[in-house]
Amino acid sequence: MAAAAALLLAPFAAPANARVTDPDPNEPAPVASANADVVFTSRGEGQSIQGFLSNNPTPPDLTLPYPEGNPTGVPAAGGYTGVLNTQDADGRLGRMYCINVAIGTTLGVGYVNAPWEEADVANLGYVNYILNNYYPANPAAPAGLTANQQAAAVQAAIWYITDGYLVNTSETVIRPAVAAIVEDARTNGPLPEPPPPNVTVTPPAAAAPLGSIAGPFTVAAEGSVEVTVSVPTGYTMFADAAGTVPIPNGSTVPSGTQVWVGGPPASTDPGVLRARAAVNVQTGNVYLYDQADPLVEKQPIILAETTVLNAAAEATAEFFVLGDLVVNKVFAGGGIGSQGAITLTVDCGPAGAYVFDIPAGTAAPVSNTVADLPVGTVCAVTEEVTGSTVEVTVTPVLPEPVTLVEGENVLDVTNNVEFNPGSLIVAKTVTGSGAGLQDDIVLHVQCGDGLIDETFVIPEGTSADTFTQRYEGIPAGTVCRVSEPASGANEDVTVESSGTAEVTILPGQELTAEVVNEYAPVPVTERLPRTGPEDTAAMVGAAGTAMLAGFLLVLGSFRRRSS
Repeated sequence: MAAAAALLLAPFAAPANARVTDPDPNEPAPVASANADVVFTSRGEGQSIQGFLSNNPTPPDLTLPYPEGNPTGVPAAGGYTGVLNTQDADGRLGRMYCINVAIGTTLGVGYVNAPWEEADVANLGYVNYILNNYYPANPAAPAGLTANQQAAAVQAAIWYITDGYLVNTSETVIRPAVAAIVEDARTNGPLPEPPPPNVTVTPPAAAAPLGSIAGPFTVAAEGSVEVTVSVPTGYTMFADAAGTVPIPNGSTVPSGTQVWVGGPPASTDPGVLRARAAVNVQTGNVYLYDQADPLVEKQPIILAETTVLNAAAEATAEFFVLGDLVVNKVFAGGGIGSQGAITLTVDCGPAGAYVFDIPAGTAAPVSNTVADLPVGTVCAVTEEVTGSTVEVTVTPVLPEPVTLVEGENVLDVTNNVEFNPGSLIVAKTVTGSGAGLQDDIVLHVQCGDGLIDETFVIPEGTSADTFTQRYEGIPAGTVCRVSEPASGANEDVTVESSGTAEVTILPGQELTAEVVNEYAPVPVTERLPRTGPEDTAAMVGAAGTAMLAGFLLVLGSFRRRSS
């Protein structure tokens, strides 16, 4: 309470008064716009009361109760406080309360339904609680007062909730009722925003080429059999897509009817299709000034009780000059035709997204056309699926987005297709019963023209096993050869070689050149004698045997295969 009092006791420069006035006889009378849902026609239940309002109204702290006394240093604010009567175009009564005490309004002002956020008023949930529980929605509350006093108390409580307005303590009947209403609302509120009147035009916008008709728009209203439809002067409505069944402006059509809209023959100006119907409007719906005079400001108002009133919805028919977009796809690089399937997407924003599929293996240029797009549309191309595979890498070169002009527009997309490099594994297998008796094994690996030229050695005496050497990043199509300058054969073992001596690298693949050396021991009787301090007779006796062994050794060398 102390915080609220401190806020309201601050000095202000000049008094503020809430005003509901009749038109100035010296000024033109207000004229509601054609789009107004309701017009302020008269004062309803209420009366003039006295209170206090700062020149800079501030919503109160609703964690605190209504202040007990009058503030000091705050300007007096007195005048009519109560219901504002409005009427729709068919004369239906809608009773409203004001939700901004600092702004005036005048008889004859038009209002349109709007969401709470557009009103920019604080604490509307607590206001909605008051509306649903007090006069006139509940004609018995606050109890013990006349209808005029009830309306004045409810309006004063709403102004306190939204603007910090305080009733003078001299108002001995109204002030206690206001304090009780505020206490109830701040304890038990707020309530959520009610749904808007259920009149719809869907979709909210549709476009068509200049000279044709846009749509269809579906007009509907909940609980209403008929909907009145209208368009601005110069625009037309039709009941069919061919534009052969006209709908006269201001016609009443069944709820759920589809409507197409045509524009002036040579104009791209958008036209607004408006649908109006009498529907149930719930308590708490806000109405704002219809801006018939955009240079003035009028107080926002809020519906005091659920009422059947005319409500409206709108949609926009847009018309555009045509342009065509040609999307060209060309291919470059050494791997043309080896790529996979490609998917292009051309995103033209509100005009739509267009997907083009290009089959795998395509080599020739491909062209696709998107016709009849609005001039000024911005289109950008992306390539979600490029066609890259294990064998090839595809690099798209995408153009900058294009803004369409009348006539033909072009987007060129180039795909660079290159074979992926492959890899080579040289595998040398040492096997056989003589494995381990061989000398050094020397392998020579050559790929391309000096791309790879190296040897690797398997040391003498190596036991049976498989030994590998890996070479990566070899361009596709490169020929690799594996030779064996030294097979490891000696006087103790012979060798049989088998396997692959030459491979051609394939794109993106790993190839293996496998060479197998099978070693067999030479029989002891066939081996050359060891040199040393043996006696001469033994050496001479072995001469014939040595000659035979030499012959067999030469024969064994012819049995080897280089790989």
